[in-house]
Parts: sequence; structure tokens; C-alpha cells
Amino acid sequence: MVKTDIADFSFVDKNRAILAIKGEDKIDFLQALTTNNIEKVSKEGIIYTAILSPQGKYLFDFFVFSLSNREIYIDIHQSRATAFKKFLEFYKLNSDVTIFYNECQVVLSSRQQETCSFADPRANILGWRCYDFNEEFPNERRGFKEFETNRIKSLVPETGIELIPEKSYILELNFEKIKGVDFKKGCYIGQEVTARMKHKAKLKNKLYCGHIPNDPENKDDKKIYCNSKVVGEIYSIFDNYCLIKIKEDFKEEKLTVFGQPLTLVN
Repeated sequence: MVKTDIADFSFVDKNRAILAIKGEDKIDFLQALTTNNIEKVSKEGIIYTAILSPQGKYLFDFFVFSLSNREIYIDIHQSRATAFKKFLEFYKLNSDVTIFYNECQVVLSSRQQETCSFADPRANILGWRCYDFNEEFPNERRGFKEFETNRIKSLVPETGIELIPEKSYILELNFEKIKGVDFKKGCYIGQEVTARMKHKAKLKNKLYCGHIPNDPENKDDKKIYCNSKVVGEIYSIFDNYCLIKIKEDFKEEKLTVFGQPLTLVN
């Protein structure tokens, strides 16, 4: 993970949706589904976690936070919110849980705000996640470029870009280092496959930060080449920094993307 500079940023992330879950079984219900330990929310305030398929592939990633014992909240990318709610409704069976949307602005800021705020559990450089239930935060957008560049440098994958439903494996996308999985908790969907990848297999592909000399005019071909062999793919790209996933055997080789040399940033 590369060294990043602290940037000044503050903006409403309009790509987020908030769901609330209440009921006596809310903790146990989520605990049986998620890669992280939901019980840590009461102590840490917020956690980052995921839900996987039975085959161990990524389905959803989201934050879980709590303001009281009455409800817990889910902060999820809005593109996955509807499918996520349907998923929870399917699995709740006879559990005493109620799931509903809650109006709230999600503010990303380098400084703690007066509203409900939690330090981003994935990386300190990503600042604070602030939840404005009264939706009074000014509609400003300062420092998005710096935030996005630091996300890439910190190897933090994004929903729908690096994290592709039914395709991605979370351990290949840095989930352990960004505190999105707990190997000491009990069972969850896809746990057996994930544990096997952790303890019994060497990861063939991993997420890295790369740098290219010039912003490409044509970004259609996102394949990474070593000579003429495809060895990886480029995902997020901002200010000439990019998140890439490549085969581990080729990380020391000369790489190209968009017809340019690609340098891994250590």
C-alpha cells in the first residue's frame, strides 16, 4: 500500500443508500450472513463487511453502524440497495427483524462533522463517514479528486468497479487489509471457500496500485499485457493512478496498458 497525503475534502456521496434494521434478532441475523463480525459494531461504532455467494464470490459490500440498541444501519451503494434488501427479506424467514429504507445523506469528509460521524474503518486516509439524517449538509463538492486518488493508492476497491457481483473474490481485492473480513468469527455464507483461499491456497491474482505516464484518450482495452500475454486488468483510474488486478507471477515483469508502460507503486 503506497504512502498517501492527507487531503482536504468534503462532499455528499450521492451514490449511497441507507437501510435500517430493527428487531430482537437483528445482530444474529446479520452475523450469519456477513464476512465481518457484526458484534464489533457496539464497540467500534462502524464496520465494513460483505456478503458472499455460497461459492465464495462477492455479492454485496457495505458499512454497518449503530446509534442505539434499537436499530442498526446499513450504508450501501445505491446500485445494490434494492437487490440487497430483497436478499435480506429472503433470508430473514422467521427472524424478528424489520428492514426499511431511511432518509439520510452520507457525507465524506477529512474532518469530523457535528452530525453522526465515524472514522472510515478501511483506511485512515479516507477520513470520516458522516451521516446527516436531517439532510442539512451544504451541497458542496470539495476534494473529490483527492479522495478518489487516495482511495486508489490505499487499494480500496469500489462497488461495481473492482467489486463485481458473482465474479470477484474479496481476498484478491484486499479485503483482509481493509478490515472487511474476520477469520475468527463463526460461519457465514461462502466462509468455507474464503477460509480455504486464506489458509490453503496462494492467491493467483492481487490488487495493486499502478501509475501510467499519460491519461489515455481511449480506455476501451483495459487489459494489462506482459509482452503480448494478458496478465491482468485495469479498473479505477484517476490522475494517472489506477487500481489493477494482475497475476502474482507477473508483478515484477514489464507491464503495459493502453499502449503505455505501467509501473506498480510500492
